[in-house]
Amino acid sequence: MEAEVSEDVCTQWSETLRVYHNTSCELENALQDGHDLGLSEFEVLKILSSKCCDSTGKAKMKDLEAEMYLSQSALSRTVTRLEKAGLVTRATCDFDRRAMFLMLTPAGQERYEAAQPTYRGVLRRHFD
Repeated sequence: MEAEVSEDVCTQWSETLRVYHNTSCELENALQDGHDLGLSEFEVLKILSSKCCDSTGKAKMKDLEAEMYLSQSALSRTVTRLEKAGLVTRATCDFDRRAMFLMLTPAGQERYEAAQPTYRGVLRRHFD
């Protein structure tokens, strides 16, 4: 019985990996082709769009790290690309120089909103 259960779990895991791979590859290609954004860049814009709509308009880099699937260095490189493209800005915290804030620029919000239908369309095709 244990062998059967284990095989079912292994099969489910393989299927999960296949769906993840196919979906993320299609998202990466569609976002890059249509909006000049990688999937990780889109995910950063998505998180910032939801976090930056409060009264401060900014989010702590540490909070972003907690929600992303990237390592700290990979996230930092992603944010650097977005900053160079004018889609986000960084600022240090006034009272804690170790803390870094990110802010979505108007261009970043516009690019995110333009890319949302593409993102949702791909997800719909894979999960509806």
